[in-house]
Amino acid sequence: MIIQDRYIKADEGKVLRRKGTEEIFGEEIYLGYSYYINGVLQNPPHYDVPEDFEEIDKPIEETEETENGTGE
Repeated sequence: MIIQDRYIKADEGKVLRRKGTEEIFGEEIYLGYSYYINGVLQNPPHYDVPEDFEEIDKPIEETEETENGTGE
């Protein structure tokens, strides 16, 4: 995993997931304020930090869509 300031990029074949909600964000994200987490308004807004996220293996359905180019 690469972390540069407010930017995080997952390793090849991995995606980033928020630890508390297990919401998948994809291969790279730019951190900032989250006004809603898991559909719940954050008051005050949550300031995301790299420790809020973990790197996991890319889900199988997402890998298959990318390989066959269908997007379905």
